[in-house]
Amino acid sequence: MSNVKISTLINWTFSIIPIWFIGMTLYQRIFAAKSAKEAKRAWFIAGLFEYPFMAFLGVFLGMLAKAAFASGIIPAAEMAMADNESAMPLMLKHVLPIGALGLIMAAYFSAILSTADSCLMAASGNISRDLFNYKKSKNALKVVQWMTLIIGILAIAVALYVPSVLELMLLSYGFMVSGLMAPVLGFLLFKKPSRKAAIASMIAGSATLLVLQITGFRLPWELDAVVPALSLSLLLMLLVQMMGQKD
Repeated sequence: MSNVKISTLINWTFSIIPIWFIGMTLYQRIFAAKSAKEAKRAWFIAGLFEYPFMAFLGVFLGMLAKAAFASGIIPAAEMAMADNESAMPLMLKHVLPIGALGLIMAAYFSAILSTADSCLMAASGNISRDLFNYKKSKNALKVVQWMTLIIGILAIAVALYVPSVLELMLLSYGFMVSGLMAPVLGFLLFKKPSRKAAIASMIAGSATLLVLQITGFRLPWELDAVVPALSLSLLLMLLVQMMGQKD
């Protein structure tokens, strides 16, 4: 924790915590439930396993990898060529037998793919419905299939361009939070949420983040672009909502 700055914690607070309110894959599971009661039960049960177990497991495995390197289990030559994200695979490679290593790596990749396909289907479904109105098309299935292929290729290109998993995750979280957090909160908190306020906040937040990322503008105190983007999105959502109520 001594390597994590206060600015980093603020950036993660603005990007990681809000994602649990707007994640597409989370709403997929909710809408797949048979009833609201079943969805709530599944949500609470998943939370009991998610936060106590998953939140500390990554940190614990990282500590084990560091201890394995210090004790000589992981050769110094391999560790010198590795980055933070390869610490766990290196530890598993030198600690586990081949059979167990294969099972662990299979579980590792299956978890990644199960999340990736959910995100891919959610993105292609949203674009096909919102932009192309595929329900009125006779070739609705082909529209969704082509959008899935195109988005998948774009995702691979972005992943190759940004090799760091953490950096890519925070970037994607930033775009989602900046554009969707304010409308979701408005829908949940306001009795009569304004459509204009939601659209304005989405455009303002996404555009702000995009401009700051493209220009490479450095914010004070090493803050990430998601901080002003989300702040502006929330402020604009509130202002337009209040103006609509006065009218």
